[in-house]
Amino acid sequence: MELFYRVTLHEIVADALMLVEEKELSSKHALERIFRKVEGKDREKARGIAHAYVFEIEKWRAKIDFIINSVLKGSRIEDLDLYLANLLRIGVFEMKFKGVNPAIATDSVVRVVKEKFDLTRAKFVNAILREVEKFNVERALKKLKEKDRMEWLSVRFSHPRWYVEYIVDLLGYDEAVRLLLSNLRPQRYYVRVNTLKADVDKVKRYLEENGVRVSYTPVDDVLKVLEYETPITRLEWYKKGYFVIQDLASAYVAHVLSPEPGERVLDLAAAPGSKTFHAAALMENRGEIVAVDYSYDRLMKMKERMKRLGVKNVKLVHADGQSFIDKEKFDKVILDAPCSSSGTYRQFPEVKWRFDEGKIKRVISVQRNMLLNAYRNLRDGGEMTYSTCSVRVDENEENVIFALGKGFELVEYEYSWGDKGFLDIGDNVFRAWTHKHDCNSFFIAKLARI
Repeated sequence: MELFYRVTLHEIVADALMLVEEKELSSKHALERIFRKVEGKDREKARGIAHAYVFEIEKWRAKIDFIINSVLKGSRIEDLDLYLANLLRIGVFEMKFKGVNPAIATDSVVRVVKEKFDLTRAKFVNAILREVEKFNVERALKKLKEKDRMEWLSVRFSHPRWYVEYIVDLLGYDEAVRLLLSNLRPQRYYVRVNTLKADVDKVKRYLEENGVRVSYTPVDDVLKVLEYETPITRLEWYKKGYFVIQDLASAYVAHVLSPEPGERVLDLAAAPGSKTFHAAALMENRGEIVAVDYSYDRLMKMKERMKRLGVKNVKLVHADGQSFIDKEKFDKVILDAPCSSSGTYRQFPEVKWRFDEGKIKRVISVQRNMLLNAYRNLRDGGEMTYSTCSVRVDENEENVIFALGKGFELVEYEYSWGDKGFLDIGDNVFRAWTHKHDCNSFFIAKLARI
C-alpha cells in the first residue's frame, strides 16, 4: 500500500533500519528524521505503523536473521547490501511474525527491490522469500537446541550470544530465561512528577481523570502507568511540564544522591537531562547544577526542556565529562556513565546489536576516566552517585572497586527497594532487574571523596 506520494511503508522502514544501524539512532529518532521529509494526510498513522515495524524487527532481529541465513545458500545476511538485507528482514517479519499473507509480503518487498536495485536482485529476493515461506522455524529451533543450547537461547529470545552467556553465568539458567523473556515484553512506562510545578496526588488525580490508570511506586515522586487510553505525551499537563516520562530506576538516582537546596552539583554526562532536572526539583531550584555533555545537539534539547519544566538553576556546558574541570569544587556529583545499555533492551531493542566485548572494554575505559574526573571535581567529603543501565559487573561493581582504590569510599546507603549487587561490595550497592522490578535493569552506588 502506498501511503505517500512515491514513498511506501517498506521504504520508510528500510530507511529507518539503515539509520538505526549506520548512525546508531534509536528507532524513534530515526523515524523523526525521516518523517521531516514526509507529508500526507496519513502521516501520523503511518509513523505509528512504521515505528511498530522498526521496533519489532530490531527486537526479533536474531530470530529473523536465523530464518534468512537458514535458507540462504553460500552466503549470509551479513554479506548482503545493508538496504537489501533490511528489505529481506521486513519481508520475513511480515510473513513469520505479523501473519501477512506470504504472497503479499513477498510482492511488497520485491517491488521495492526492483525499483531500488535491478531485476536480478528482485528475482533473488523473490526466491529467498519463497524459501522462507516453506521454512519450518520451530523444527529448525528444535534441532539448534539439541546442538547448541546457548545459540538456541540467543535465537529463540533474540539476544546477542555474548549477553546470553553472560547472564546465564551471572544469574543461572532459569533466572536468565526470565530476564530474556521480560526484555521481550511491552515497555512499562513511569511518570515522574515535576515537583517544581505540581505534587504527586494532584498529578495522579489528573491522569486518572484523563483515562490513565496509575499506581504509587517505591520512589516517592514516581507513578507507575498501568493502562491508558490516550498516549501520555499528548496530555496538556505533560506539555506544560507537570510531569515527565522517566524509568523508575533512573528516577531513583537523584533520591540516592539527595542534593540539598543551595548546594553545587555537577552532572558529568547530563543529556538528555532526566537526572539533572530531577536534582533541580529536589533542590527547589536553589543552588547550582553544572550539566556537562559532549553532545551540543543534546544540550540544546535540554535547554528546551528546561523552559518547559521551569528549571532555573542549571548551567549547560558543552565539554567532555572525562576532562571537564571547574574552578570551584562541587558538593555532589551525578555520574550516570555511558555504558553498554544492556539493561534497556525492553525499551531500546536496537542497542542489543551495537556492542561486542571490544567495544565494551572501550566504554569501561571511558567510565573509569569519568570516575577519576568526578574525584577531581568533588570537594573533600563530597558525595556522588555512580550509575549505569548495564547488567554487567565489569561496568558496575568492578568500577566501584576501581574508584575505591583512587580515593573514594563507599557510602552505606539504606536502599528502600531493589536487589543487592555482586562481589565484596554487593551489600552496599543497588541493582534493579527488568524481570523482578518491571523497569530497566540498573545499577547505583553512592560514593564519597575521602
